[in-house]
Amino acid sequence: MLRLTLLSALLAAAASAHAGIRVEAYGVTQAGQPVEKVVLENERGMRLAYIDYGATLVQAEVADRRGQRRNVILSLPDLPAFERTRGRYGAIIGRYAGRIANARYTLDGKTVQLVPNARGAAIHGDPDPYDKRVWQRQDFADKESIGSIYRLHSPDGDQKFPGALDVTVTYRLLRKRDEFRIEYEAKTSAPTVLNLTNHAYFNLAGAAANTLQGHRFQIAADRYLETDAVRVPTGAILNVAGTPFDFRRAASVHERLPSVSGGYDHSLLFAKPVGAYAHVAVVQGGGIRMAVATSEPSVQVYTVNGFDGKETGSEGVAYQRYGAFAFETQHLPDSPNHANFPTTALYPGQVFRSQTSFHFTPD
Repeated sequence: MLRLTLLSALLAAAASAHAGIRVEAYGVTQAGQPVEKVVLENERGMRLAYIDYGATLVQAEVADRRGQRRNVILSLPDLPAFERTRGRYGAIIGRYAGRIANARYTLDGKTVQLVPNARGAAIHGDPDPYDKRVWQRQDFADKESIGSIYRLHSPDGDQKFPGALDVTVTYRLLRKRDEFRIEYEAKTSAPTVLNLTNHAYFNLAGAAANTLQGHRFQIAADRYLETDAVRVPTGAILNVAGTPFDFRRAASVHERLPSVSGGYDHSLLFAKPVGAYAHVAVVQGGGIRMAVATSEPSVQVYTVNGFDGKETGSEGVAYQRYGAFAFETQHLPDSPNHANFPTTALYPGQVFRSQTSFHFTPD
């Protein structure tokens, strides 16, 4: 009887610890790999969901000023759509997020040749990026949060980068705040470069809203990168004053779009010490306020300039140009080729760590 009572207590404790975590089948990849979807729900009713394919965020359901909850992350309707897309919706990007000029860099006197795209640059780990892989997952629950730990082993020579890399990404939803965190960790077996981010697309008026009208950005960034015609950094770091990239005071991104040729796809450098975890931005729209904090030195702001209505989202609506934004906290593109950029080098014995949080409140 005592053993049965103890077993019942342990099972009840385990069930309680994982309250708010639901796992469901999501599909099987073309390569035959099963994919699951995890749905988290905290004590306030916020929901966060993601799938094993690409460790991809597919939902963040948060409350507006009327108390009505809506999903603010764009996603696709099923696994085949995620396998087809090049849009990288909500996925983890690696081994190097952003462009590397001429698909080549030199580290410690050794030149590494990567795989160029049609414009001659390497970008986002193509042609076999982390967002096209099934990650291994372990769910967890602790006193303050619920979530999952994703792991990926990237062998030596993967994507032509040196060093076997072990990457860990944790998605964490706080129990008592409408906030989720993304925590990154990585180790390498040989000198390499690394730049990880999440590529979620947001629209605070709702994933199907298809316009950034009403969105205001305030970003604690005082500099931005100059880029050439194919968006590769020239090496110059410019002051944002007097430019469309100055969001030190809240401003409408929608109203500024006509003054930015081709839309926003630019790196802004935060006015904080490199590596310091700090509040860096507030985005307001649709009666929702999203506050961002990060340990990363910069953000790539992207206004989905490549969307053309050809992909239909989970809401049944075709996604349009300038209909959402990505806020990709990361290191700078092409850092390995510019000594004046914060370093992205990672060596054996070192542990790369990074964290970004997204906190939602009614506005």
